[in-house]
Amino acid sequence: MNKIIKDLEKKYMDKIWTVISSDEFIDNLKIIETYIIKNYNFLHENWDEKNKIKVGVERLIRFHIYKNFNVVNIYPSPVSSDMAVELDDVLLNIDAKTIDMVGNPGDDTAIHFQKNQITFNNEPFFKQKINGFQFSGIAFPARLESFYKEKPVLTFFVTVNYFDDSIQKTFRLSHLSVCCVPHDLVVQEDYSNQIISNFKTHEYIGKAKAETIGTKYLPKSNIEKHWIPFSIKGSGANDAYLDTKLDHPFIPNSKAVWKVIGGKYSILTYGGSARIDKNNILNRLDSKKQNWIGHRKKDII
Repeated sequence: MNKIIKDLEKKYMDKIWTVISSDEFIDNLKIIETYIIKNYNFLHENWDEKNKIKVGVERLIRFHIYKNFNVVNIYPSPVSSDMAVELDDVLLNIDAKTIDMVGNPGDDTAIHFQKNQITFNNEPFFKQKINGFQFSGIAFPARLESFYKEKPVLTFFVTVNYFDDSIQKTFRLSHLSVCCVPHDLVVQEDYSNQIISNFKTHEYIGKAKAETIGTKYLPKSNIEKHWIPFSIKGSGANDAYLDTKLDHPFIPNSKAVWKVIGGKYSILTYGGSARIDKNNILNRLDSKKQNWIGHRKKDII
């Protein structure tokens, strides 16, 4: 099955790239660019988000995928990417990303994603024993299923980069790219379940969540005497507390950990959003050990 999935990932990388890098797609992008430039002041004053191109890019990707792919059905689950469709041989997830190179140029070096956009489970970060008690580390459990109707669920990210200078009130497109995030079985075989670079955010249990799973997990104002201070990353600076009397709410055989969030101590559960370095998925292998490119980029001229 791994070999089949590797070849399907390569197949759909080629097909998606052919569509996204086409003159027709880029011409449509330029129509969006022209509209934003002509209506910059109106959008700047009336659109709640600074990202003026996000919705247009999402619509454009959907339009071209439905136009160029043999879509047999939708994916009924809400736990998925922006676009999720069933094809003859795969369940295809495509997420649209837009990056402002004025405000966030560093975001272009990695793929940023949520748990509902991947099928693999990375090894937890910072797992360790503390005074004989187990800290399970920070996990990032996948929410997207690996197979649907016995078809592998594949994930791709289409990114459009642009420059939006809100001071000068100028806007222009920069480049676009397509990335293939490996399937669960591929991550196991080729990456030993260690493909995530780091976490962008973390998840904690707030008041509303604690009231549904147990009031013992409610945020607290003070440190309790049975908490052990420790450094999650092993840096020497204690930034968390392991609760020796309270189990992790979701992970068996591990103790809960508290961190200060918003002025109160809250339970740390999982990574909230994560990053994969694009260079880590650049060189991929198919079933015959032939190399193919898992991250492709094209300037918009």
